[in-house]
Amino acid sequence: MYIVFFIAFGIVKTQFPDLFEEQYEQSFLRELLQDNPLKLFVLAVIFAPIIEEMMFRTLIKPSHADVILLLCSWPLFYSNKFIPTDVHWAVKLGFIAVFLFTVFTILKQLIPEQSTLKIRNFLSRHSTVVLIVSSLLFGMVHINNYVDTFVLNAALIALIIPRIISGFMMGLLKIKNENIVWPMALHAMNNGFVIIILIISRTTTS
Repeated sequence: MYIVFFIAFGIVKTQFPDLFEEQYEQSFLRELLQDNPLKLFVLAVIFAPIIEEMMFRTLIKPSHADVILLLCSWPLFYSNKFIPTDVHWAVKLGFIAVFLFTVFTILKQLIPEQSTLKIRNFLSRHSTVVLIVSSLLFGMVHINNYVDTFVLNAALIALIIPRIISGFMMGLLKIKNENIVWPMALHAMNNGFVIIILIISRTTTS
């Protein structure tokens, strides 16, 4: 998918150079690959797939556990920004994992399964709409990989198209299997493929 996209992207960029005056790069990925490849692997192949699938794919034909995971994920995503930056990344991820497990366990005890039945039925009936909206949001969130503040132009739209497509594919997998584990696994494989490309690129240029 990525290979086909970047071939098409290269052709369009050659034919319409004015659309892509701004150059964007995920420089932080290359810096992390250079400085701490283990951290990059853990974040991209383990941490990001789990958290992002909880944030976006739990809305698609959700189970009761999916609803609880959704309620845990977004506060966790924003509270992560308040953890001091000087804390070691492994300690930070360990804290997040313990926090997630604790909050999930508490909420599962406090929120009865029957209370989420209506919203689950509603989301399941409109799974196609939820799939499309969640895929678009998934792509839009990744704009922050390229810029510090939210902007939108032709170049950035082109760069997030693979995310929208992959989000759609992971959503379809969730609909088919009705288990959040499968899109998490696909997400991990997808990110792992990108990391491999970065490693190969680094090896050939060094």
